[in-house]
Amino acid sequence: MNQNPQSNGGQNSSGGFKVNIDQRDLMASSAEAKRRRWENQNLAEQPASSPKRSSLTEKERKAEKKAHKKRNRVKARKNKRVFSFVWLCMVLLVSFTLASYLTGGSNDFFAVGRPVGTVDIVIPEGVLTEDQLADILYKAGAIKKPEFFSLYCKIKADMEDFTPGIHKNVGTDLDYEYLINTLIGGTDNREVVEVTLPEGITALQAARLLEENEVCDAQEFLTALNSRDFDKYGMIAALGETSGRYYRLEGYLFPDTYQFYKGEDLEDVIGKLLHNFEVKFDSNFQKKLDESGMTMDQVVTLASIIQAEAANATDMFDVSAVLHNRLKFGAEHDIFFLECDSTSYYPYRNAKDMEEQGGTLSYGSYDTYQVKGLPPGPICNPGQHAINAALKPNTEGDASQYLYFCHSEDGVAYYATNEYDHEENKILAGIE
Repeated sequence: MNQNPQSNGGQNSSGGFKVNIDQRDLMASSAEAKRRRWENQNLAEQPASSPKRSSLTEKERKAEKKAHKKRNRVKARKNKRVFSFVWLCMVLLVSFTLASYLTGGSNDFFAVGRPVGTVDIVIPEGVLTEDQLADILYKAGAIKKPEFFSLYCKIKADMEDFTPGIHKNVGTDLDYEYLINTLIGGTDNREVVEVTLPEGITALQAARLLEENEVCDAQEFLTALNSRDFDKYGMIAALGETSGRYYRLEGYLFPDTYQFYKGEDLEDVIGKLLHNFEVKFDSNFQKKLDESGMTMDQVVTLASIIQAEAANATDMFDVSAVLHNRLKFGAEHDIFFLECDSTSYYPYRNAKDMEEQGGTLSYGSYDTYQVKGLPPGPICNPGQHAINAALKPNTEGDASQYLYFCHSEDGVAYYATNEYDHEENKILAGIE
């Protein structure tokens, strides 16, 4: 029988069983054959898209490693720039905040930006800490940065040296060193009097009231209203030319209750009144003033007439409506004057006041029966209600057209949009 294995392709003709034998298997050892089969199997299992690293040359591997390092360097530079930018922003923010804080403290140390005026400081008996004293001064308005003042006291002052008691008329524009020396220097033992200036009081009446309480001489007070320089107060500096006014500061002597020394310096007396006006009318008031389109002096002048004419605080807004309407469109109805009785006898309040004062002063230059528009200046010193009414007149309903008003003897108000109704109202009010 012929036994040649290649005669039928390696198949057993009797059973059909076939064995494939690689020629290299016949030539290599059994271990080597197994290794090659294992490598071929692993290659077959790899995804078709996976790179075969075994096929990369040494040059390609070096190029890939170099590209990887380059990508890392670029990424690191980007991260560094982002970090540097964020860090710079943080440094600038902290620097600006710190600079603003230190600038505020420095300004307060030198009293820069503080309003000019005087306040009373009460230092209690007993042991007082730097923080407690700073808080007292801050609440009184003598300083703006209590933490800075407290720190300065810890460095420069001995708390036992401060004099307990009431320190009157301490300036609000004193630097820390001067302020400390003032509080250490002792209290003023002069007699103190309390004086109330009611809303609507005139300069003449205020002078008389101050003289009655032995604060100052009435005539010297009135003279100082025109002769002393108070332009350090913004609203006074804004007045400009005031040659037509009777008393330059009329309208700005804010009505309130004050404590004065007997025989107090005139500049301090008037300064208290002006400072109080400045304190009462803050940024909110300034915003309303800007919206009104009027100057401060126009508002105060209008408010002084409202104060003198209105029966009460509610009535002020309707009186204001009449005056505003006459100024705005009165000419359309042949109305060219405000025609307010309260202006006829200024600088006196009325005919009776003129008689009581002796009638030695000329009057009539403020008379709104003769002067068109507003008079040269305020006719009294109005309170906050009158000033607010001057800024915001009643514009609801018929008030937007009011041109006339009158009051009965018991204070009942009557308003009209035309002269015929006004004549009827005067009869109802008992005026005619």
